[in-house]
Amino acid sequence: MRIAGRIALLVTLWLLAWGQISVANLVSGVAVAAALLVAFPAVARPGTPGVALSPAGVARLVGYVSMQLVTSNVVMAREILRRHPDIRPGVLAHSLETPSEEIVMLMTSVIALSPGTMTVDVDPASTTIYVHFLLLRDVDSARASLDRLERIASGAFKARDPDRRPAASRKESS
Repeated sequence: MRIAGRIALLVTLWLLAWGQISVANLVSGVAVAAALLVAFPAVARPGTPGVALSPAGVARLVGYVSMQLVTSNVVMAREILRRHPDIRPGVLAHSLETPSEEIVMLMTSVIALSPGTMTVDVDPASTTIYVHFLLLRDVDSARASLDRLERIASGAFKARDPDRRPAASRKESS
């Protein structure tokens, strides 16, 4: 993502955090974004080609996560308000088909965000994530939802050609 895109993203997040658009919030957002990008410059990791975001994949991921959040909140609220809750907790191991740090980070974040689920552990050697479900009634359905989340998360990222790295990164590796 180019510097202007990063600044725009950070300013957008700043404005969302403040809850209103004003000249003061916009100017302070640009200042904070610039300070963050100076303090924490984007550095390519040696030996990795990096990733780029796919706009269509990100849109699909946002839509899927939004639907899952609404659905899981309704299910959890209904379960909590029942006179005799039918809670069946369990932990599933899910081996990633597309192992990468980015996919692991994205999946574990989405899982932690969803009510009723929590990432318990990640085994980096085998790229297996262990997920706790508060309502594990159907193991096959839970596995299918993890598979679907992985496919959608993988679709949000696309591999970046190592020859298209920024000029600063190419100089460091030469």
